[in-house]
Amino acid sequence: MSKKKKKLIKSDSSIAEQEISILDDPYWKVSSIFVDMHRVGNFISKFERFEVKHPEWVQDLMEGIPTYYCVLGVEKGASKSQIEQAYEKKLVFSSYTDELIEEAFDVISNPGFARKYNKLLSIFEQITKSMPLHEKNELIKNHADNINTEKEYNRMGSILEKYKWYYVLYMQGMPDLYEVAGISQDSPEEAFKKHSDSDSEFMQKIFSLLSDKSFREDYNFLIYFTNTHTYLEILEEREIHRRKWERIDNQLVEKIILNALNEPFGITNIVSRSSETINNNNDWSQYLPPNEETFLSVLGLERDSLSGEKKEVEKTLREKYRYLEKTAKINLAYSVLKNTSLREDYLWLLENQEMVDTLNDLFSTEFDLAEDDPDEIELEDNEIPHEIIKAFINSTLNEEEKPKKKKKRNKTINHTQQTLEDMFEI
Repeated sequence: MSKKKKKLIKSDSSIAEQEISILDDPYWKVSSIFVDMHRVGNFISKFERFEVKHPEWVQDLMEGIPTYYCVLGVEKGASKSQIEQAYEKKLVFSSYTDELIEEAFDVISNPGFARKYNKLLSIFEQITKSMPLHEKNELIKNHADNINTEKEYNRMGSILEKYKWYYVLYMQGMPDLYEVAGISQDSPEEAFKKHSDSDSEFMQKIFSLLSDKSFREDYNFLIYFTNTHTYLEILEEREIHRRKWERIDNQLVEKIILNALNEPFGITNIVSRSSETINNNNDWSQYLPPNEETFLSVLGLERDSLSGEKKEVEKTLREKYRYLEKTAKINLAYSVLKNTSLREDYLWLLENQEMVDTLNDLFSTEFDLAEDDPDEIELEDNEIPHEIIKAFINSTLNEEEKPKKKKKRNKTINHTQQTLEDMFEI
């Protein structure tokens, strides 16, 4: 065979390998053949030296944890910026522990370490030739389980990019869309389309979403992921939190659900705007829900009377104000409503403040489901922080299903013999 043809074949083989997704870990290889361990003695000696110098690397391979390339989701030869971006992304949401992700980044981002690590992967493949079949099968199974779990996290991560707040509220007991629609999850597609012309605008939206095959697949996966990868205690708490939602007016529940579905951080923006506006205008608080008195009622106005052209609105306000006693309360109401910017902020608060208070109530640690009277609940004034989403999601996930990173072993102590004895049952 000519050198040119050999080179072409080699090139084709390389291309074929690159077509394997990094998520399937093409660099993690366990030999399918079995040979006596003495025939791989040279590789075992090299493996022993790696176990002394880099015990973490060896331990991860021996536990079926994917290669560090797969952990980060980058191919060999990835640029520094690609590695850093992958690292930051994995820290946000992954089945792998932060310690494992840190270790992977430290190795892959260091050219010297990366070369040594690549050599270890090659040696690892060779020593697996002498591994007893049942241990080899267990190793392969552990590796496959880790890969499949991370794939589910990857898919959930893409769903959370669109429905972060929905997931957080769902875990706080919010009823799922099938409950809201009064239809079972396994209903045929025709059943969802049949109800999409409901008289209720809210129900039209829900059935329209559930009629969308792509949305429903993602939504069903969200429910599956939650039930599969969440602590049992958290799921039980979710059921307890449902009692909070039973005390909320249906229209508010619908409004919260729609806002959570419309955009990832829609509710965050609403809560932040509410907090900022009230902090800048402390004297507005007593004229906002749940208080009955508003700046509109103080001036004897209806909400609709402040919609329309700017000149017409200003004229309406002047006429009302002219015949009223100029008390501090009336002066405050007029000064706020006659200013276009302040008026917009105030009317927005009237529209959304009850929902914001309800959200604060839902996340309030002061709310004891067993003892508190709904009429005596103390609402928290603090805004729900933007970071609550990441913290809450991470706190609900079942850590027992994640690959564990043990404490780093003392490199001055040789644990190689024990490792190899366990592996080969010598």
